[in-house]
Amino acid sequence: MTISLPFLTAYDPPGTSEGTLDPMGLYQIADQLAMILVPAVRERMQRIRFLTAMAVGSMVTEGMEGNPRHRDADPYLVWEWLVTEALLRTFPRGESMWGVPGTLVTRRAIDNHGYLDSRSYLKSPRIFGFFGVYKRLAIHVGIVDVHLNPGPNAESLAEAWARGLGMSGLKEASPLLDRWSSAVGNSLNESPPRCRPQWRSEGWTELANAFAPWTAKAREKRFLQELLIAGEDRRLGALPDLWRLQPDITDDDFREEELHDRLEEIEPKYSPLLRAIRAYEGFSRSIQDAFDILKAEAAREDAKGFLVTDISRDKDFQLCVKDLHLRYAEVDQTLSEITVTGLSLKNLFSGRFGIFAEPMDAGQCALALCVLHEAVQDKKSEEGKRYWFDCIGQGRIYIRHAYREARRDTQPGKYFHSYRGNPIRRFWRDLV
Repeated sequence: MTISLPFLTAYDPPGTSEGTLDPMGLYQIADQLAMILVPAVRERMQRIRFLTAMAVGSMVTEGMEGNPRHRDADPYLVWEWLVTEALLRTFPRGESMWGVPGTLVTRRAIDNHGYLDSRSYLKSPRIFGFFGVYKRLAIHVGIVDVHLNPGPNAESLAEAWARGLGMSGLKEASPLLDRWSSAVGNSLNESPPRCRPQWRSEGWTELANAFAPWTAKAREKRFLQELLIAGEDRRLGALPDLWRLQPDITDDDFREEELHDRLEEIEPKYSPLLRAIRAYEGFSRSIQDAFDILKAEAAREDAKGFLVTDISRDKDFQLCVKDLHLRYAEVDQTLSEITVTGLSLKNLFSGRFGIFAEPMDAGQCALALCVLHEAVQDKKSEEGKRYWFDCIGQGRIYIRHAYREARRDTQPGKYFHSYRGNPIRRFWRDLV
């Protein structure tokens, strides 16, 4: 299902904005279940070769100190700027550039003033830059430590990378790493820091070709694959088992529901977790589809608003909320079999969605959906976030214009959330 991104309107001061996605508060539990299934992998991960850029970057910046006055320009971030800018300068419209974090802002910065710096890069690079996106996985597989220094597997990965560039090994690559260290240092010494490596266009091309996500050679690919699927400690959960299933899947028929069915066939030990995922997705799909129907129908009304209980006459809405209390009970039961250190998913679920524990008719469910949305928005920050509708009294709501969308078909039986199947599929395509 395609979900529109919320945005600030001219009417909203920042402190009272709608905030993020997830108007029904469904994501947190799904994300926790996904982390149990495949620890350290996140949906935003797309190109596995950024692990190599991090391994080499940890060596390039090792021992460097950032300027305390410019905490938004630590050495590792400057390395990230250089790699990202090099890719955009060398492959400005390349079809293979998908999955590179920060491309839009980097292209804008190069076009506007010719270089990248903290002001023109991502607002939250520690979350959305490639170090931010891949840090957890890189730590898990021993490429970097928590301080982004070289991990136990960094040198071996860098060795495989250097050989892929046609060198005899990492020792022969030392002059190249020294040049890149100088480039990071030169950029750090700018006031304020910015990409200024003091090299010609050939230097940008050299850096881009060294880390372009699609140019890894066989030795490096094998090493990255071994990091993901080898070892008996199962630190990456079901990833090795999901990897085994990839050759039998085509991109055209990829569905995570079927992937989980196949996983359960080859590894029954995942059955309790997969039952919890399926139950939660059935509940989530019912909640979200029902809310979308309510929102779409309410958006048809003018300033007098929409009487919420009128949606009870809608047949699709009726199907979405039919026996919702039974779906709630199933989730409650299956989550009781799942343990997460320091967190009870069962308690989190009942605390957030307990309003649906008892049988209700369709009109009551519609009102409960509105109450849930208000509660979710209220808890998104200390000040709370604005509701996606205005309550105008007597059970009526007025859908705010940012959230007026055409009605879409419901999708019963289809997962609403993703469970790391997509990034694993992308990793596999890059490494085979």
